[in-house]
Amino acid sequence: MIFDIQRFSTHDGPGIRTVVFFKGCPLACAWCENPESQSFGPELLYTRSRCVGCGSCLRASGQAVRPDPLGADGLPGGIIVDRDIAPGPEYETVCPALALRLAGREAGVQEIMAEVLKDHRFFAKSGGGLTLSGGEPLAQLELAMGIFEAALEAGIDIAIESCLAVRRASVERAAALPLHWLADLKHIESEAFRAGTDGDLGRVLGNLEYLADKGADLSIRVPVVPGFNDDEASMHGILRFAAGLPRPPEGGRRADLLPYHDLAAGKYASLGRSYPFALGMRVKAEHMIGYAEFGRSLGLAISIGG
Repeated sequence: MIFDIQRFSTHDGPGIRTVVFFKGCPLACAWCENPESQSFGPELLYTRSRCVGCGSCLRASGQAVRPDPLGADGLPGGIIVDRDIAPGPEYETVCPALALRLAGREAGVQEIMAEVLKDHRFFAKSGGGLTLSGGEPLAQLELAMGIFEAALEAGIDIAIESCLAVRRASVERAAALPLHWLADLKHIESEAFRAGTDGDLGRVLGNLEYLADKGADLSIRVPVVPGFNDDEASMHGILRFAAGLPRPPEGGRRADLLPYHDLAAGKYASLGRSYPFALGMRVKAEHMIGYAEFGRSLGLAISIGG
């Protein structure tokens, strides 16, 4: 189950990359910028302002949408999405105005690689390649491994963006491959981590330590979120943990500080979910600079924004 394939990405590993977004994640981060990635099943995103009332979705074979009774003849008033009914593939291309979009479809290794291979020459020239993201790719381990093995056979560089909230056995299988790891480190306090993500911090920290001990090509990514970890005690703890991991033989440990933004707020509305943060909320620039300076004082190679 994937929900997007994004070409010409430059922030998901070295060079120009194609990113395959897996659907489904073991965490439920309140600030997630891809909320459509959290569920393991397909979902419909509906943007009322784009709806032109053509009725194409109502004439589709599925039952996941129905007319909004507030509209004349049920059309100008838009539609209502029944979130209790799993939408089928019939909704993928049904809306000409893109007011209704299907997030999540089944895809196999061959289909995915056909899209990835379109940009093989750009990978070679830029030092880029393929990145699996999500959601959490290691939550669908067999698909992830199949794609990676096909990419390596084609001579394509591979990378993964992971929250590492998965079984150690899954990490071990993936770590046997020549991967660039872009791994999240959101907090180092178990209660705060569980409150913000509904996840098990011990599993994440253990997997990070395993990868560092193994000498994996590992970059740490820290989302800086107001009310969650945007305070000196939390961030200093996170950066100290990152700095304390075994370091690569050449160069320092890389850590990317990713300031919170509210660009995903519209997605929450399209999914029929409330957005848990105030619109316009930002991480103060002086905080980011201060965190970066502290990280560098620990010997970390810090960037702001990835």
